[in-house]
Amino acid sequence: MPLSLRQLRYFEHIARTGVIGHAAQDLGVAQSALSHHIAELEAQLGVRLFNRRPRGVALTPAGERLHEHAQAILAALERAEADVRDFTEQAVGPFVLGLCHTATEVAALTIMQKAAERLPGMHLTIVESVSGNLLAMLLRGEIDLAVAYHPPDDSRFDATPVLNEHLYLIGLPQMIGRQDTPISFEEIPRGKVLALNLVRSSRSIVHSQFLRRQITPHPRLEIESLSALIQAMRASLGCAILARATVAGELVQGHLHARRIKDPELTRTLYLVVRANQPRRRVDDEMRKLISTILADTVAEGRWPGEHLMSSA
Repeated sequence: MPLSLRQLRYFEHIARTGVIGHAAQDLGVAQSALSHHIAELEAQLGVRLFNRRPRGVALTPAGERLHEHAQAILAALERAEADVRDFTEQAVGPFVLGLCHTATEVAALTIMQKAAERLPGMHLTIVESVSGNLLAMLLRGEIDLAVAYHPPDDSRFDATPVLNEHLYLIGLPQMIGRQDTPISFEEIPRGKVLALNLVRSSRSIVHSQFLRRQITPHPRLEIESLSALIQAMRASLGCAILARATVAGELVQGHLHARRIKDPELTRTLYLVVRANQPRRRVDDEMRKLISTILADTVAEGRWPGEHLMSSA
């Protein structure tokens, strides 16, 4: 017997609250009935979804996987209801865009301006985070499109490459060297590398597991905020492996210095990512076209140094 929407709603609410009694009160269902529904769901799937604890429940690994699916399914249902309810020939409705930090720095303002001009019936929400967080939010149905680096090879994603860019060692001249010549990978200062969470973003920084192991991160400092990372570099707390576009303003003003990394050269690829098999609304298609065009323009105009990889059509 296939899962029902009611089962998924009940399961998702319990997973979110962590307490069956609280979930029962929120849903207006007897706690015993809710417990029975979960027992039936576990029997139906043949796996344990929750570990019972004295003060609540916690998801098992199988439960976490089902929770991802439940969030995406329920979010898609909400999207479908809103799309049909508000259906017109125009691109209207809510759209949540996830931008990695570099995309925010280079393109967010243009996206907001062009979206307001060309899609007046759309309500745009912009979320900024590291790529790993954006992809997780995409799977949960919290954003509609992510502009992110190197999504994993996962059938749940539909990813289109947008551009390739070189990576640089960024920091104060006294830390990374005052010369403009490239710096070899072996010369990267050990124990001084800061990152927008190096563990989660290392996939987009360095492809090779061997090379990733050679980067010695700062032992006491990890940063997920771009503004905090820039402040830390300017205060000589460390350096970072970034693209020039990420800190273009700081480089132009002379606050930070950049040296291209060589032996080997490091590159990363930016993607437009949506959930695979996601029902497409008019606003989804229009925003994808708009963002593709804007990103192509940033490369053509030199505002985002890199190699453009896709048509803006």
